[in-house]
Amino acid sequence: MSELRETFVKPDAALEGANELGAAGARLATTWQNLAATIGGLNSDRPWGDDEPGNEFNKNYLGGDDQPAQRVLDLAADLVPLVEVLGPTVKGAVEGTVDTDDMVKTLFGGDDK
Repeated sequence: MSELRETFVKPDAALEGANELGAAGARLATTWQNLAATIGGLNSDRPWGDDEPGNEFNKNYLGGDDQPAQRVLDLAADLVPLVEVLGPTVKGAVEGTVDTDDMVKTLFGGDDK
């Protein structure tokens, strides 16, 4: 038979960590938006030129969905919003766990360990 193990969460510490994670996600999102706008602006100026070598460079740099620079931009655009919601998601999970524990205690009684 397997041994029963309990998990304990320190709600205040978990909520503090979730808030810090949320703040970091918000900073990342703002930084990424600014960076992506800067990259977009610089690339729209086509600093590599409009001649044949410049066009060839652009084709192999940003010229399609499978090009390295475009893939990095697209992947970051997909990833950053996920990181941005981590803190609020963890906070909701901790609050839900605390609420459930409080409800169980109210319904079924329990000690204040």
